[in-house]
Amino acid sequence: MSKKPEEHSQSQASAHEQAAFWLNYARELWGAIRYPEALAAVERALALAPEDPAAWYLRGACLCLLARHEEALESFEEALRRDRQYVPAWDGKAWALGILGRRAEALAAVEEALRLDPHYLQAHLRKARLQATAEVDAD
Repeated sequence: MSKKPEEHSQSQASAHEQAAFWLNYARELWGAIRYPEALAAVERALALAPEDPAAWYLRGACLCLLARHEEALESFEEALRRDRQYVPAWDGKAWALGILGRRAEALAAVEEALRLDPHYLQAHLRKARLQATAEVDAD
């Protein structure tokens, strides 16, 4: 027996509410510097709403801070597949690429973040760090 359209709509709304709860909880855990727990919470959010670029971004950020940089990069790229205009994901991609030593790609990603939002502070800070490390490596 299949669900009636209104039941399907209600279950979808419930899944999105649950995903929002888990994403907010993950953000709180992130703020408390509890990255493994934040990662688990954001993965629960993604199980309920895999289309959310903010959840993919937070997953990538948690993975970066857990030194799982390749996986983090995959999450940032998944966020960008969901929304090419999502500035935090461009900045996150630059973060992961920079740590992986892929400076040229990192600079290109941070430039895209700044093209989309010229006032995005994190991207300005990341660009300055990438440029500073490039100068140190050149010496």
